Amino acid sequence: MKAKTFHGVTMADALAEVKKHFGAGAIILNTRTNSRGGLLGIGGRPHVEITAVRDMSDVPPAMRRGAMRIKPKTTVAARPSTAPDRPLPPGSHIPRDIPSAPPDADRILSEMAALRKMVGNLVRQKDAQDSGPCPTALHETYKKLVASAVAEDVASQLVRRVRETLTPEQLRDSHAVRKALAEAMAPMVPTGGPIRIPRQSQPYVVALIGPTGVGKTTTVAKLAANFCLREKRRVGMITLDTYRIGAIEQLKTYAQIIHVPLEVAATPTELAEAVDRMSDRDVILIDTAGRSQRDTGKIGQLRSFFATATPDEVHLVLSGAAGPKVLDETIDRFSHVGFDRVIFTKLDEALGFGVILSSLQRAGADLSYVTTGQDVPRDISVGESGALAELVLGESDLWQRESGAGSK
Repeated sequence: MKAKTFHGVTMADALAEVKKHFGAGAIILNTRTNSRGGLLGIGGRPHVEITAVRDMSDVPPAMRRGAMRIKPKTTVAARPSTAPDRPLPPGSHIPRDIPSAPPDADRILSEMAALRKMVGNLVRQKDAQDSGPCPTALHETYKKLVASAVAEDVASQLVRRVRETLTPEQLRDSHAVRKALAEAMAPMVPTGGPIRIPRQSQPYVVALIGPTGVGKTTTVAKLAANFCLREKRRVGMITLDTYRIGAIEQLKTYAQIIHVPLEVAATPTELAEAVDRMSDRDVILIDTAGRSQRDTGKIGQLRSFFATATPDEVHLVLSGAAGPKVLDETIDRFSHVGFDRVIFTKLDEALGFGVILSSLQRAGADLSYVTTGQDVPRDISVGESGALAELVLGESDLWQRESGAGSK
């Protein structure tokens, strides 16, 4: 038998050698893939061996059934293998066409991703349940947290802490479970209290930043009204929002109602001059123009304004009605400007209050205030971890406190 063995790094390489020596009508008797080099079979390079003859007359009768003829138009696409192939027995043959991927590969990948997500959810739910005397109550607690927009991993972490803290008897007490959950949640809601205006010769400057439409102007008016009417502080307001139609008129109306001076600044120099003109004020509140979290250029301009005004505090205003991805992106982009604390607005429009937990952790800043509507000077309260826990657990409707926005 005039058989000859050909070698190649890939199947295509080996077949090319077969065609080169025996032509397109060669007969393949056997194929073999192994690994060369490496250490103990690890890290070696794939190596293909093909045994072939020129025509069928060179093939023994016992092997003719499994032999395969190479045709001129045959196309073989080699696919990388993650594991060494076993040698094929005599008479085995390779298919003439090996597709690189099934036609519905995208659908298969999508279904696999959905399956992985479903398995992950089941694992987290299993982790949230207890094998002890009260798995149902803990599982219901987990579902309530997730329904309130708490991230699944955070919800599992909270439930696990409760399970480790309480005794089997306490786990049967729904009141004890809720109390333990609120206590476990409190460290996840860092609160810094209200803005405290020190007694000093120069005004205390506070700036609010954030994307368009989160309610910065209304929040500035609420803070100004509370400082002026409740604490009897001398308040001044400056707006940098010269872009939005009606923004200046809106803040001017609030300023006239509470008898507070209002300045408009379009450049960093004008901002510095406005602050100087208000040197007799106790506190100056700066309302900045809304910037899209994707507009990094406009966000960067805020740094030039603050370089001249040097605010004592910068509060990032976030909307409680925004989704987790939008909040994360907003926090990341505005972190280039820098902020000290976070204000959450529009809790009356929020689909769930759990997003505040993950947002504060991502921001690495304390919660200062929350707002629950458009009424000025009402609908604003000092952020409290206990109150947020009640909201997340569904034990209170909203922060409905008439006071609490001023200093303590």
